[in-house]
Amino acid sequence: MKQRTAFNNNVTIIHMKETITTLLVALITVMSQAQTKVNIHGVAAADAETIYFCNEIGFGKPIDSTTVNNGKWSYEAEQPLGRTLLSIVADLKHIQSSQDLWKNMAVVMVDEMPTEVDLTVGSVKGSKASMAMNEAVRGLYACMKNNSKEEAYKVMHKAVMENLESEIPVHFVPIIAEGLSAGDLQKIFDAHPNYALYPSMREAKQRLDMLSGNSPRSVGKPFIDLTMNDTEGKEHKLSEWCGKGRYVLVDFWASWCGPCRAEMPNVTACYEKYHDKGLDIVAISFDNRKEAWLQAIKNMKMPWVHLSDLAGWKSIAASTYGINAIPANILFDGEGKVVDTDLRGEQLEAKLAQIFK
Repeated sequence: MKQRTAFNNNVTIIHMKETITTLLVALITVMSQAQTKVNIHGVAAADAETIYFCNEIGFGKPIDSTTVNNGKWSYEAEQPLGRTLLSIVADLKHIQSSQDLWKNMAVVMVDEMPTEVDLTVGSVKGSKASMAMNEAVRGLYACMKNNSKEEAYKVMHKAVMENLESEIPVHFVPIIAEGLSAGDLQKIFDAHPNYALYPSMREAKQRLDMLSGNSPRSVGKPFIDLTMNDTEGKEHKLSEWCGKGRYVLVDFWASWCGPCRAEMPNVTACYEKYHDKGLDIVAISFDNRKEAWLQAIKNMKMPWVHLSDLAGWKSIAASTYGINAIPANILFDGEGKVVDTDLRGEQLEAKLAQIFK
């Protein structure tokens, strides 16, 4: 009996090896044949001699080039599987600074739609994805000049959510994953299930799994009660608001957090618009200095509930809800169950508009 079992196991293993080998051969064959033929043409400065191509947004070592004739150039080439974009710039020898580079380059997605690129102004005419990527990159350049991280986030978020059918998310999601809501992440991976296999998307997938699984911030999870003091030192429980029939946005912030303060005008606008319709806000601060906490509330005119144990990152809220970065928030429904998390800017307004329509 044992001999037959061993024999059967050996046969099974052999068949498995043969199957795996067959699959690998098939995969290698497909990959070797999976080429995208790009057709790009355009114009450059009159004195430009060469157009360089790179497969990184910020440019790097050129992977190919083409010649400029009387200010015009064209490029047709097969791009291998896995190459999703091309950065294009004329004559690297004339680029004296990163500012020069960003101003005189264009970025297109690798697809088979004929694409026209004007490197004198950095414009692109081609597929929806190529035009969106180029617009996003130029928007990021403007944000870089203004040193605006919040605006940069908005640029990347817009590019991702409006181009889910393309490969654009592969480039921006790894950068903004910590700020994406569970709803956004679900839309991204629903649009491209194979994104879960991309190494660059691993952290985003882990975040989605966390928000959709057993985390206290997972959608559908009931709120966990905790006790903290208000600005006057009076003790309160979160259950005084959560699970009482109204939607509650629990907002984690601190007076010393620049992005938190930058987001407050938007939170205030949402509160004023939806409070009478059924929205409450409970702000939980990770401050450890009461004076700074109270002054920030006064300066920013935040007319909602404020709680804190003034323990900084050792706050019970951080360990209870797994908060390791701020700003962060959790939106609970009337039953006290998680609806969504980390809603910022237009995301928060859109979600509340959907709820209170």
